[in-house]
Amino acid sequence: MNGLTRKLLVFSLLGLGGCDWEANHGRLVGFVVDGQSGQRLNFFKADGKNNIEDDKDSKSQVYALIKGEFIRARPCGEGDLTDTNAIEADGCFQIDDIPEGMTIPLFAQAPGYERFVGEITYPLLSEDVEHSQFVGNIRLFPKGFSVDYRFHVTLDNQPVPRVQLLCQYLPASLQGNSLQVSGDFLTPRNTGATTVSATTDEDGLAVISGAQLVNGAEYHCEAVMSETLEGRVLAGQGNFVAGVSQGDQRLALTTDVGATDGFVYAVRSSVDDPSALAGAAGKLVITFNRPVELLPGSSDCQLATAAVPDTNGNGVTGSLPTNVPDNGVSETTTTELSGDGLTLTLGYKVATAFEPGDRGTTITFGGVILRPRSASGLAQARSLGSAAGCLAASGYNVTPLKNLRAGGNQNTVLRLF
Repeated sequence: MNGLTRKLLVFSLLGLGGCDWEANHGRLVGFVVDGQSGQRLNFFKADGKNNIEDDKDSKSQVYALIKGEFIRARPCGEGDLTDTNAIEADGCFQIDDIPEGMTIPLFAQAPGYERFVGEITYPLLSEDVEHSQFVGNIRLFPKGFSVDYRFHVTLDNQPVPRVQLLCQYLPASLQGNSLQVSGDFLTPRNTGATTVSATTDEDGLAVISGAQLVNGAEYHCEAVMSETLEGRVLAGQGNFVAGVSQGDQRLALTTDVGATDGFVYAVRSSVDDPSALAGAAGKLVITFNRPVELLPGSSDCQLATAAVPDTNGNGVTGSLPTNVPDNGVSETTTTELSGDGLTLTLGYKVATAFEPGDRGTTITFGGVILRPRSASGLAQARSLGSAAGCLAASGYNVTPLKNLRAGGNQNTVLRLF
């Protein structure tokens, strides 16, 4: 277990005394809260004020999918809480026996509210940790509730028109917590568009409709310009929680040394944290400051290479297909460009499956060449990894793609395990 994981466990896990639990299983406890009013919702009604009864027929439920079966949460009603004493635990729920390291879909529902859909991945525990507990609350929002967000983009306190605003859904795995808790609230799963965009008007105002957002989810926004202003490359950034943060947001543009490219650059990517693990199905996702296109005729140049140590010592390692040059296609890489041209997703093809036990496995991409969608020729082309020897870019020295958030050249290494 690395140091960061151990620190998170020390901070977040509560020892439970007096319980006989199977080792390496955990418990999730929390409360359900009205996302609009902040009022706690009690899903477990009792005759008295205590929270000890489990009404399985109620339409209001918290439940998880564990090993293919739906498991309902039950009230926090064990131990010293009885139907006669004065201990109150109204609304507290708990789900027991969550296997460590397993991703569990989690749901919450109540009449008049939008259903909560999320995921939790209980962290791997030390062998000597037999009893563990995480606290994760759930926000439910009334049906039809949404908040439109008005972004006021300024430079030196003056509004700036024609600035592109890109707001990206942040899964909790990018927020540094394996249980997907942000501010003690579980992060809802986004099943729609991960990036929404708008452009400021002459008054420096850009509006993003709340109907495009997932209530309760955190979004990271970048205000970027497709051209320099007074010879400077400018950008601004900020975060908000949909349906929770106030509707008026302010973003101040500043000079950012990380984005020195006046044509096209990455606003952010899924590998800006080079230590983040993507898993066997992981992909490299890049968001740009303006719509882009892949350079025509460059598919044959796209190459993924794997570094696979036999960490588990079983003599078996995954592999990529053999590259065949000059045939007009890529045998190792997949590319998917969003319809608006703002998001590029890079994947890899598999010849032999990679094993999670081979820790330290990485995929490195190269020869991916792109340019602004409106550009012609190669003067504005940029590459991920080396473009040397690519016939489609013959005669040009294609420069590396820059990354605004991380600074410097775009990272092209995807860590699987």
